[in-house]
Amino acid sequence: MKQWMKAAGLSLVILSSSFYAQAAEAAQKVGYVATGQAMAQLAQRYNVSEKLRNEFKDRIDELRGIEGRMKTKVDKIKRDGELMSSSEKTKLQREMQELESNYKLKAQALQEDQRRRGAEEEQKLVQKLRTAIQDVAKREGYDLVVDANAVLYASPSDDLSSKVISAVK
Repeated sequence: MKQWMKAAGLSLVILSSSFYAQAAEAAQKVGYVATGQAMAQLAQRYNVSEKLRNEFKDRIDELRGIEGRMKTKVDKIKRDGELMSSSEKTKLQREMQELESNYKLKAQALQEDQRRRGAEEEQKLVQKLRTAIQDVAKREGYDLVVDANAVLYASPSDDLSSKVISAVK
């Protein structure tokens, strides 16, 4: 019986050591990318904010024109309000209300369009970044790439951020 127990114990030791060997053999090469930082650099490289600003320039200028007309009317009512008849004041106040409602409507539409276009441009950058990460990971032999924010500690040699940024087309 003692012999049998020794043999079972020895086989258990051999079996567990083979599990450790297999686990060590199956270790994966893991890298990380600072995606937030990469996105900021790519947005700057592709001048996304300037592109969007130029795209909406005419509408922004139109809103500024409405603001100017509203300010002119406010100044007029402050300056000449006591000299105006009640019908002139009423007419001026209605014009100001119309300008204000027009301004609010156009400003809201502009904000929504800017938000939508910004999201579209961001999605394009995300897709470019994702493709670059996959290309670099395959080329460098990495099995797994994670975001740098999810990493508590890693070797600086596993940081793929600069390689990914330079690989973005």
